[in-house]
Amino acid sequence: MIHVDASIVRRSEDHPSYPMMNSYPFPHYEHITELFSQMQIGIWLIDHRGSMVELNSISSQFLGLDRDEVLYRPIDHVISQLDPSQPNYNQFISFLTSTYPQQNEMELEWETVEGRHLFLVRRRRINNKESGFSGDFFMMENKTEVDSLAKQAQLSNRLATIGQIAAGTAHEIRNPLTSIRGFLQVIGHKLKEIGQQKEQAYIDIMLKEINRINSLVSEFLLLSKPRLVNRRTSAILLQEAIDDILPIVQGEATLHNIELHFHQEVEGSLVIEADSELIKQIFLNLCKNAIEAMKAEGVLTICISKDEHSKYAIVQIADQGPGIPACMMEKVFDPFYTTKENGTGLGLPICKQILRELNGKMEVSSDENGTTFHIYLPLAALSS
Repeated sequence: MIHVDASIVRRSEDHPSYPMMNSYPFPHYEHITELFSQMQIGIWLIDHRGSMVELNSISSQFLGLDRDEVLYRPIDHVISQLDPSQPNYNQFISFLTSTYPQQNEMELEWETVEGRHLFLVRRRRINNKESGFSGDFFMMENKTEVDSLAKQAQLSNRLATIGQIAAGTAHEIRNPLTSIRGFLQVIGHKLKEIGQQKEQAYIDIMLKEINRINSLVSEFLLLSKPRLVNRRTSAILLQEAIDDILPIVQGEATLHNIELHFHQEVEGSLVIEADSELIKQIFLNLCKNAIEAMKAEGVLTICISKDEHSKYAIVQIADQGPGIPACMMEKVFDPFYTTKENGTGLGLPICKQILRELNGKMEVSSDENGTTFHIYLPLAALSS
């Protein structure tokens, strides 16, 4: 005997024009729909009468639909629940309703609660002789998310390769640098004693450049050992970490005639799982970048909040600089990419890599009014 879900019977009774679901579309349907509900790919099923007989939760999120409102309802009703102002609305409706579509897949731009995304929607015809079901099976894949994950994997691989090279050569570079620095310091003292100020200035320049090389080697070494981050994590108060860096940032801002604004958009303490020193270094690095972007005046804003699901604490560091051109936005986290005259192009990639190791993330938004970095840090269970 075939089991019929009571909710389906009620829906059919409420709407006599909808067919009674007295059989499943294909064998093991209950198990398959359970699998659908756990997938991160949008899936829905429309029968030959034009009724929506399956819609998983991720499809509901992507399309902005209430599953209970559209399930077992005619496709016309489903369409009435879609937003007609969406970028590809007409093409999508045509793809959805065509009896004989010209193609079996389409790229779809669609506005979700997380912003505009690019999706790949596929359509396949189903004719199941065993159950007598016929209809269309749709899959909706978030290409924006897939592309983003692919880029992250590519970046991680590049950073790992750089780190491996660095680990193998760091000592060979540092040892001679230490000797050179030591002898230059001795020569510098001698020149100072005999009043050779011009020549001493040359020595100071060389020492400064050696220190720069040393810093670069240190950054390389950090890339080679990102997994060590997780061993030093503990529950820390985010506000305390920010408080520790504010005097340093304020001093730097004052030197450049920059105003520093700090505010918190959430009540109570935010406890995060992180490495305290590394997190402070990330904040300092981003604040330094923001100050340099504004050159001589403007406002640097640091804001603390949390996401709507209370999974992440969010730190926003915003400047009022000229912004990052759209053509450069995709490159800001690439190793060695920099617009600074003396920059290494490793600061932001390292920050992003560390955050990833902490199960956090970093995003950037920018326009002609300035740039904002959004740092997401996982909240500890005891955060209130």
